Amino acid sequence: MYQIFLEGKQLKRNQITGMHLMVGFLLIGIGMVTWLVPDNVKQTALQFLNYFGLVYALLGFIIIVTCILFNKRIIQTKANLIIRIIEIIALALMLVFSIYKKWYLPVGYSSAALIGIIITYILEKNNKKDKIAIFNETGIKIPGLGRHSNAAWSEIKNIILRNNILTIDFRNNKLYQAHLSKNNKSLNQEDFVSFTREQITKNIDSYKEDW
Repeated sequence: MYQIFLEGKQLKRNQITGMHLMVGFLLIGIGMVTWLVPDNVKQTALQFLNYFGLVYALLGFIIIVTCILFNKRIIQTKANLIIRIIEIIALALMLVFSIYKKWYLPVGYSSAALIGIIITYILEKNNKKDKIAIFNETGIKIPGLGRHSNAAWSEIKNIILRNNILTIDFRNNKLYQAHLSKNNKSLNQEDFVSFTREQITKNIDSYKEDW
């Protein structure tokens, strides 16, 4: 049996950037609406909302400009986490205040945005973890491949391990590729390839096509 560590598939940069931009525009929209509320409509006790609106609009503008002009420096570094924390704090404060004042519309979109950011952050963090692929006499097991997560050797046409990239060619024309993690220190690549070829050859007549 062989156990191989594969690098986790990270979220695409445009997906992460898109979430930042969405929050930025949301903060600008909320900030401007709050700032433009007429004084005769606003309660005396809530005059501070003018400043509150300007701060949120400015924060949203800074997030948008930062993500556009400094995308690589921010999105692919630890600075991305700092922006996420700022976004979460800003939306959480808005959500708590809106709940306290029973402003149900702001509660709706601030909570939706907050949930979206938290889910995105969890995906960013979890997808960086290594996946463990198992190859034994009965077949292969790779998390996250859907119906191919547990595949018999009869379903596989070829397996290639070259330049730290694992390629699995399935008989139904599906192709899977992944980078090997740095944790594969004791892996003998020649022995692994020989093992997979032996298993594929042994089970070649067991394949049944899907119709």
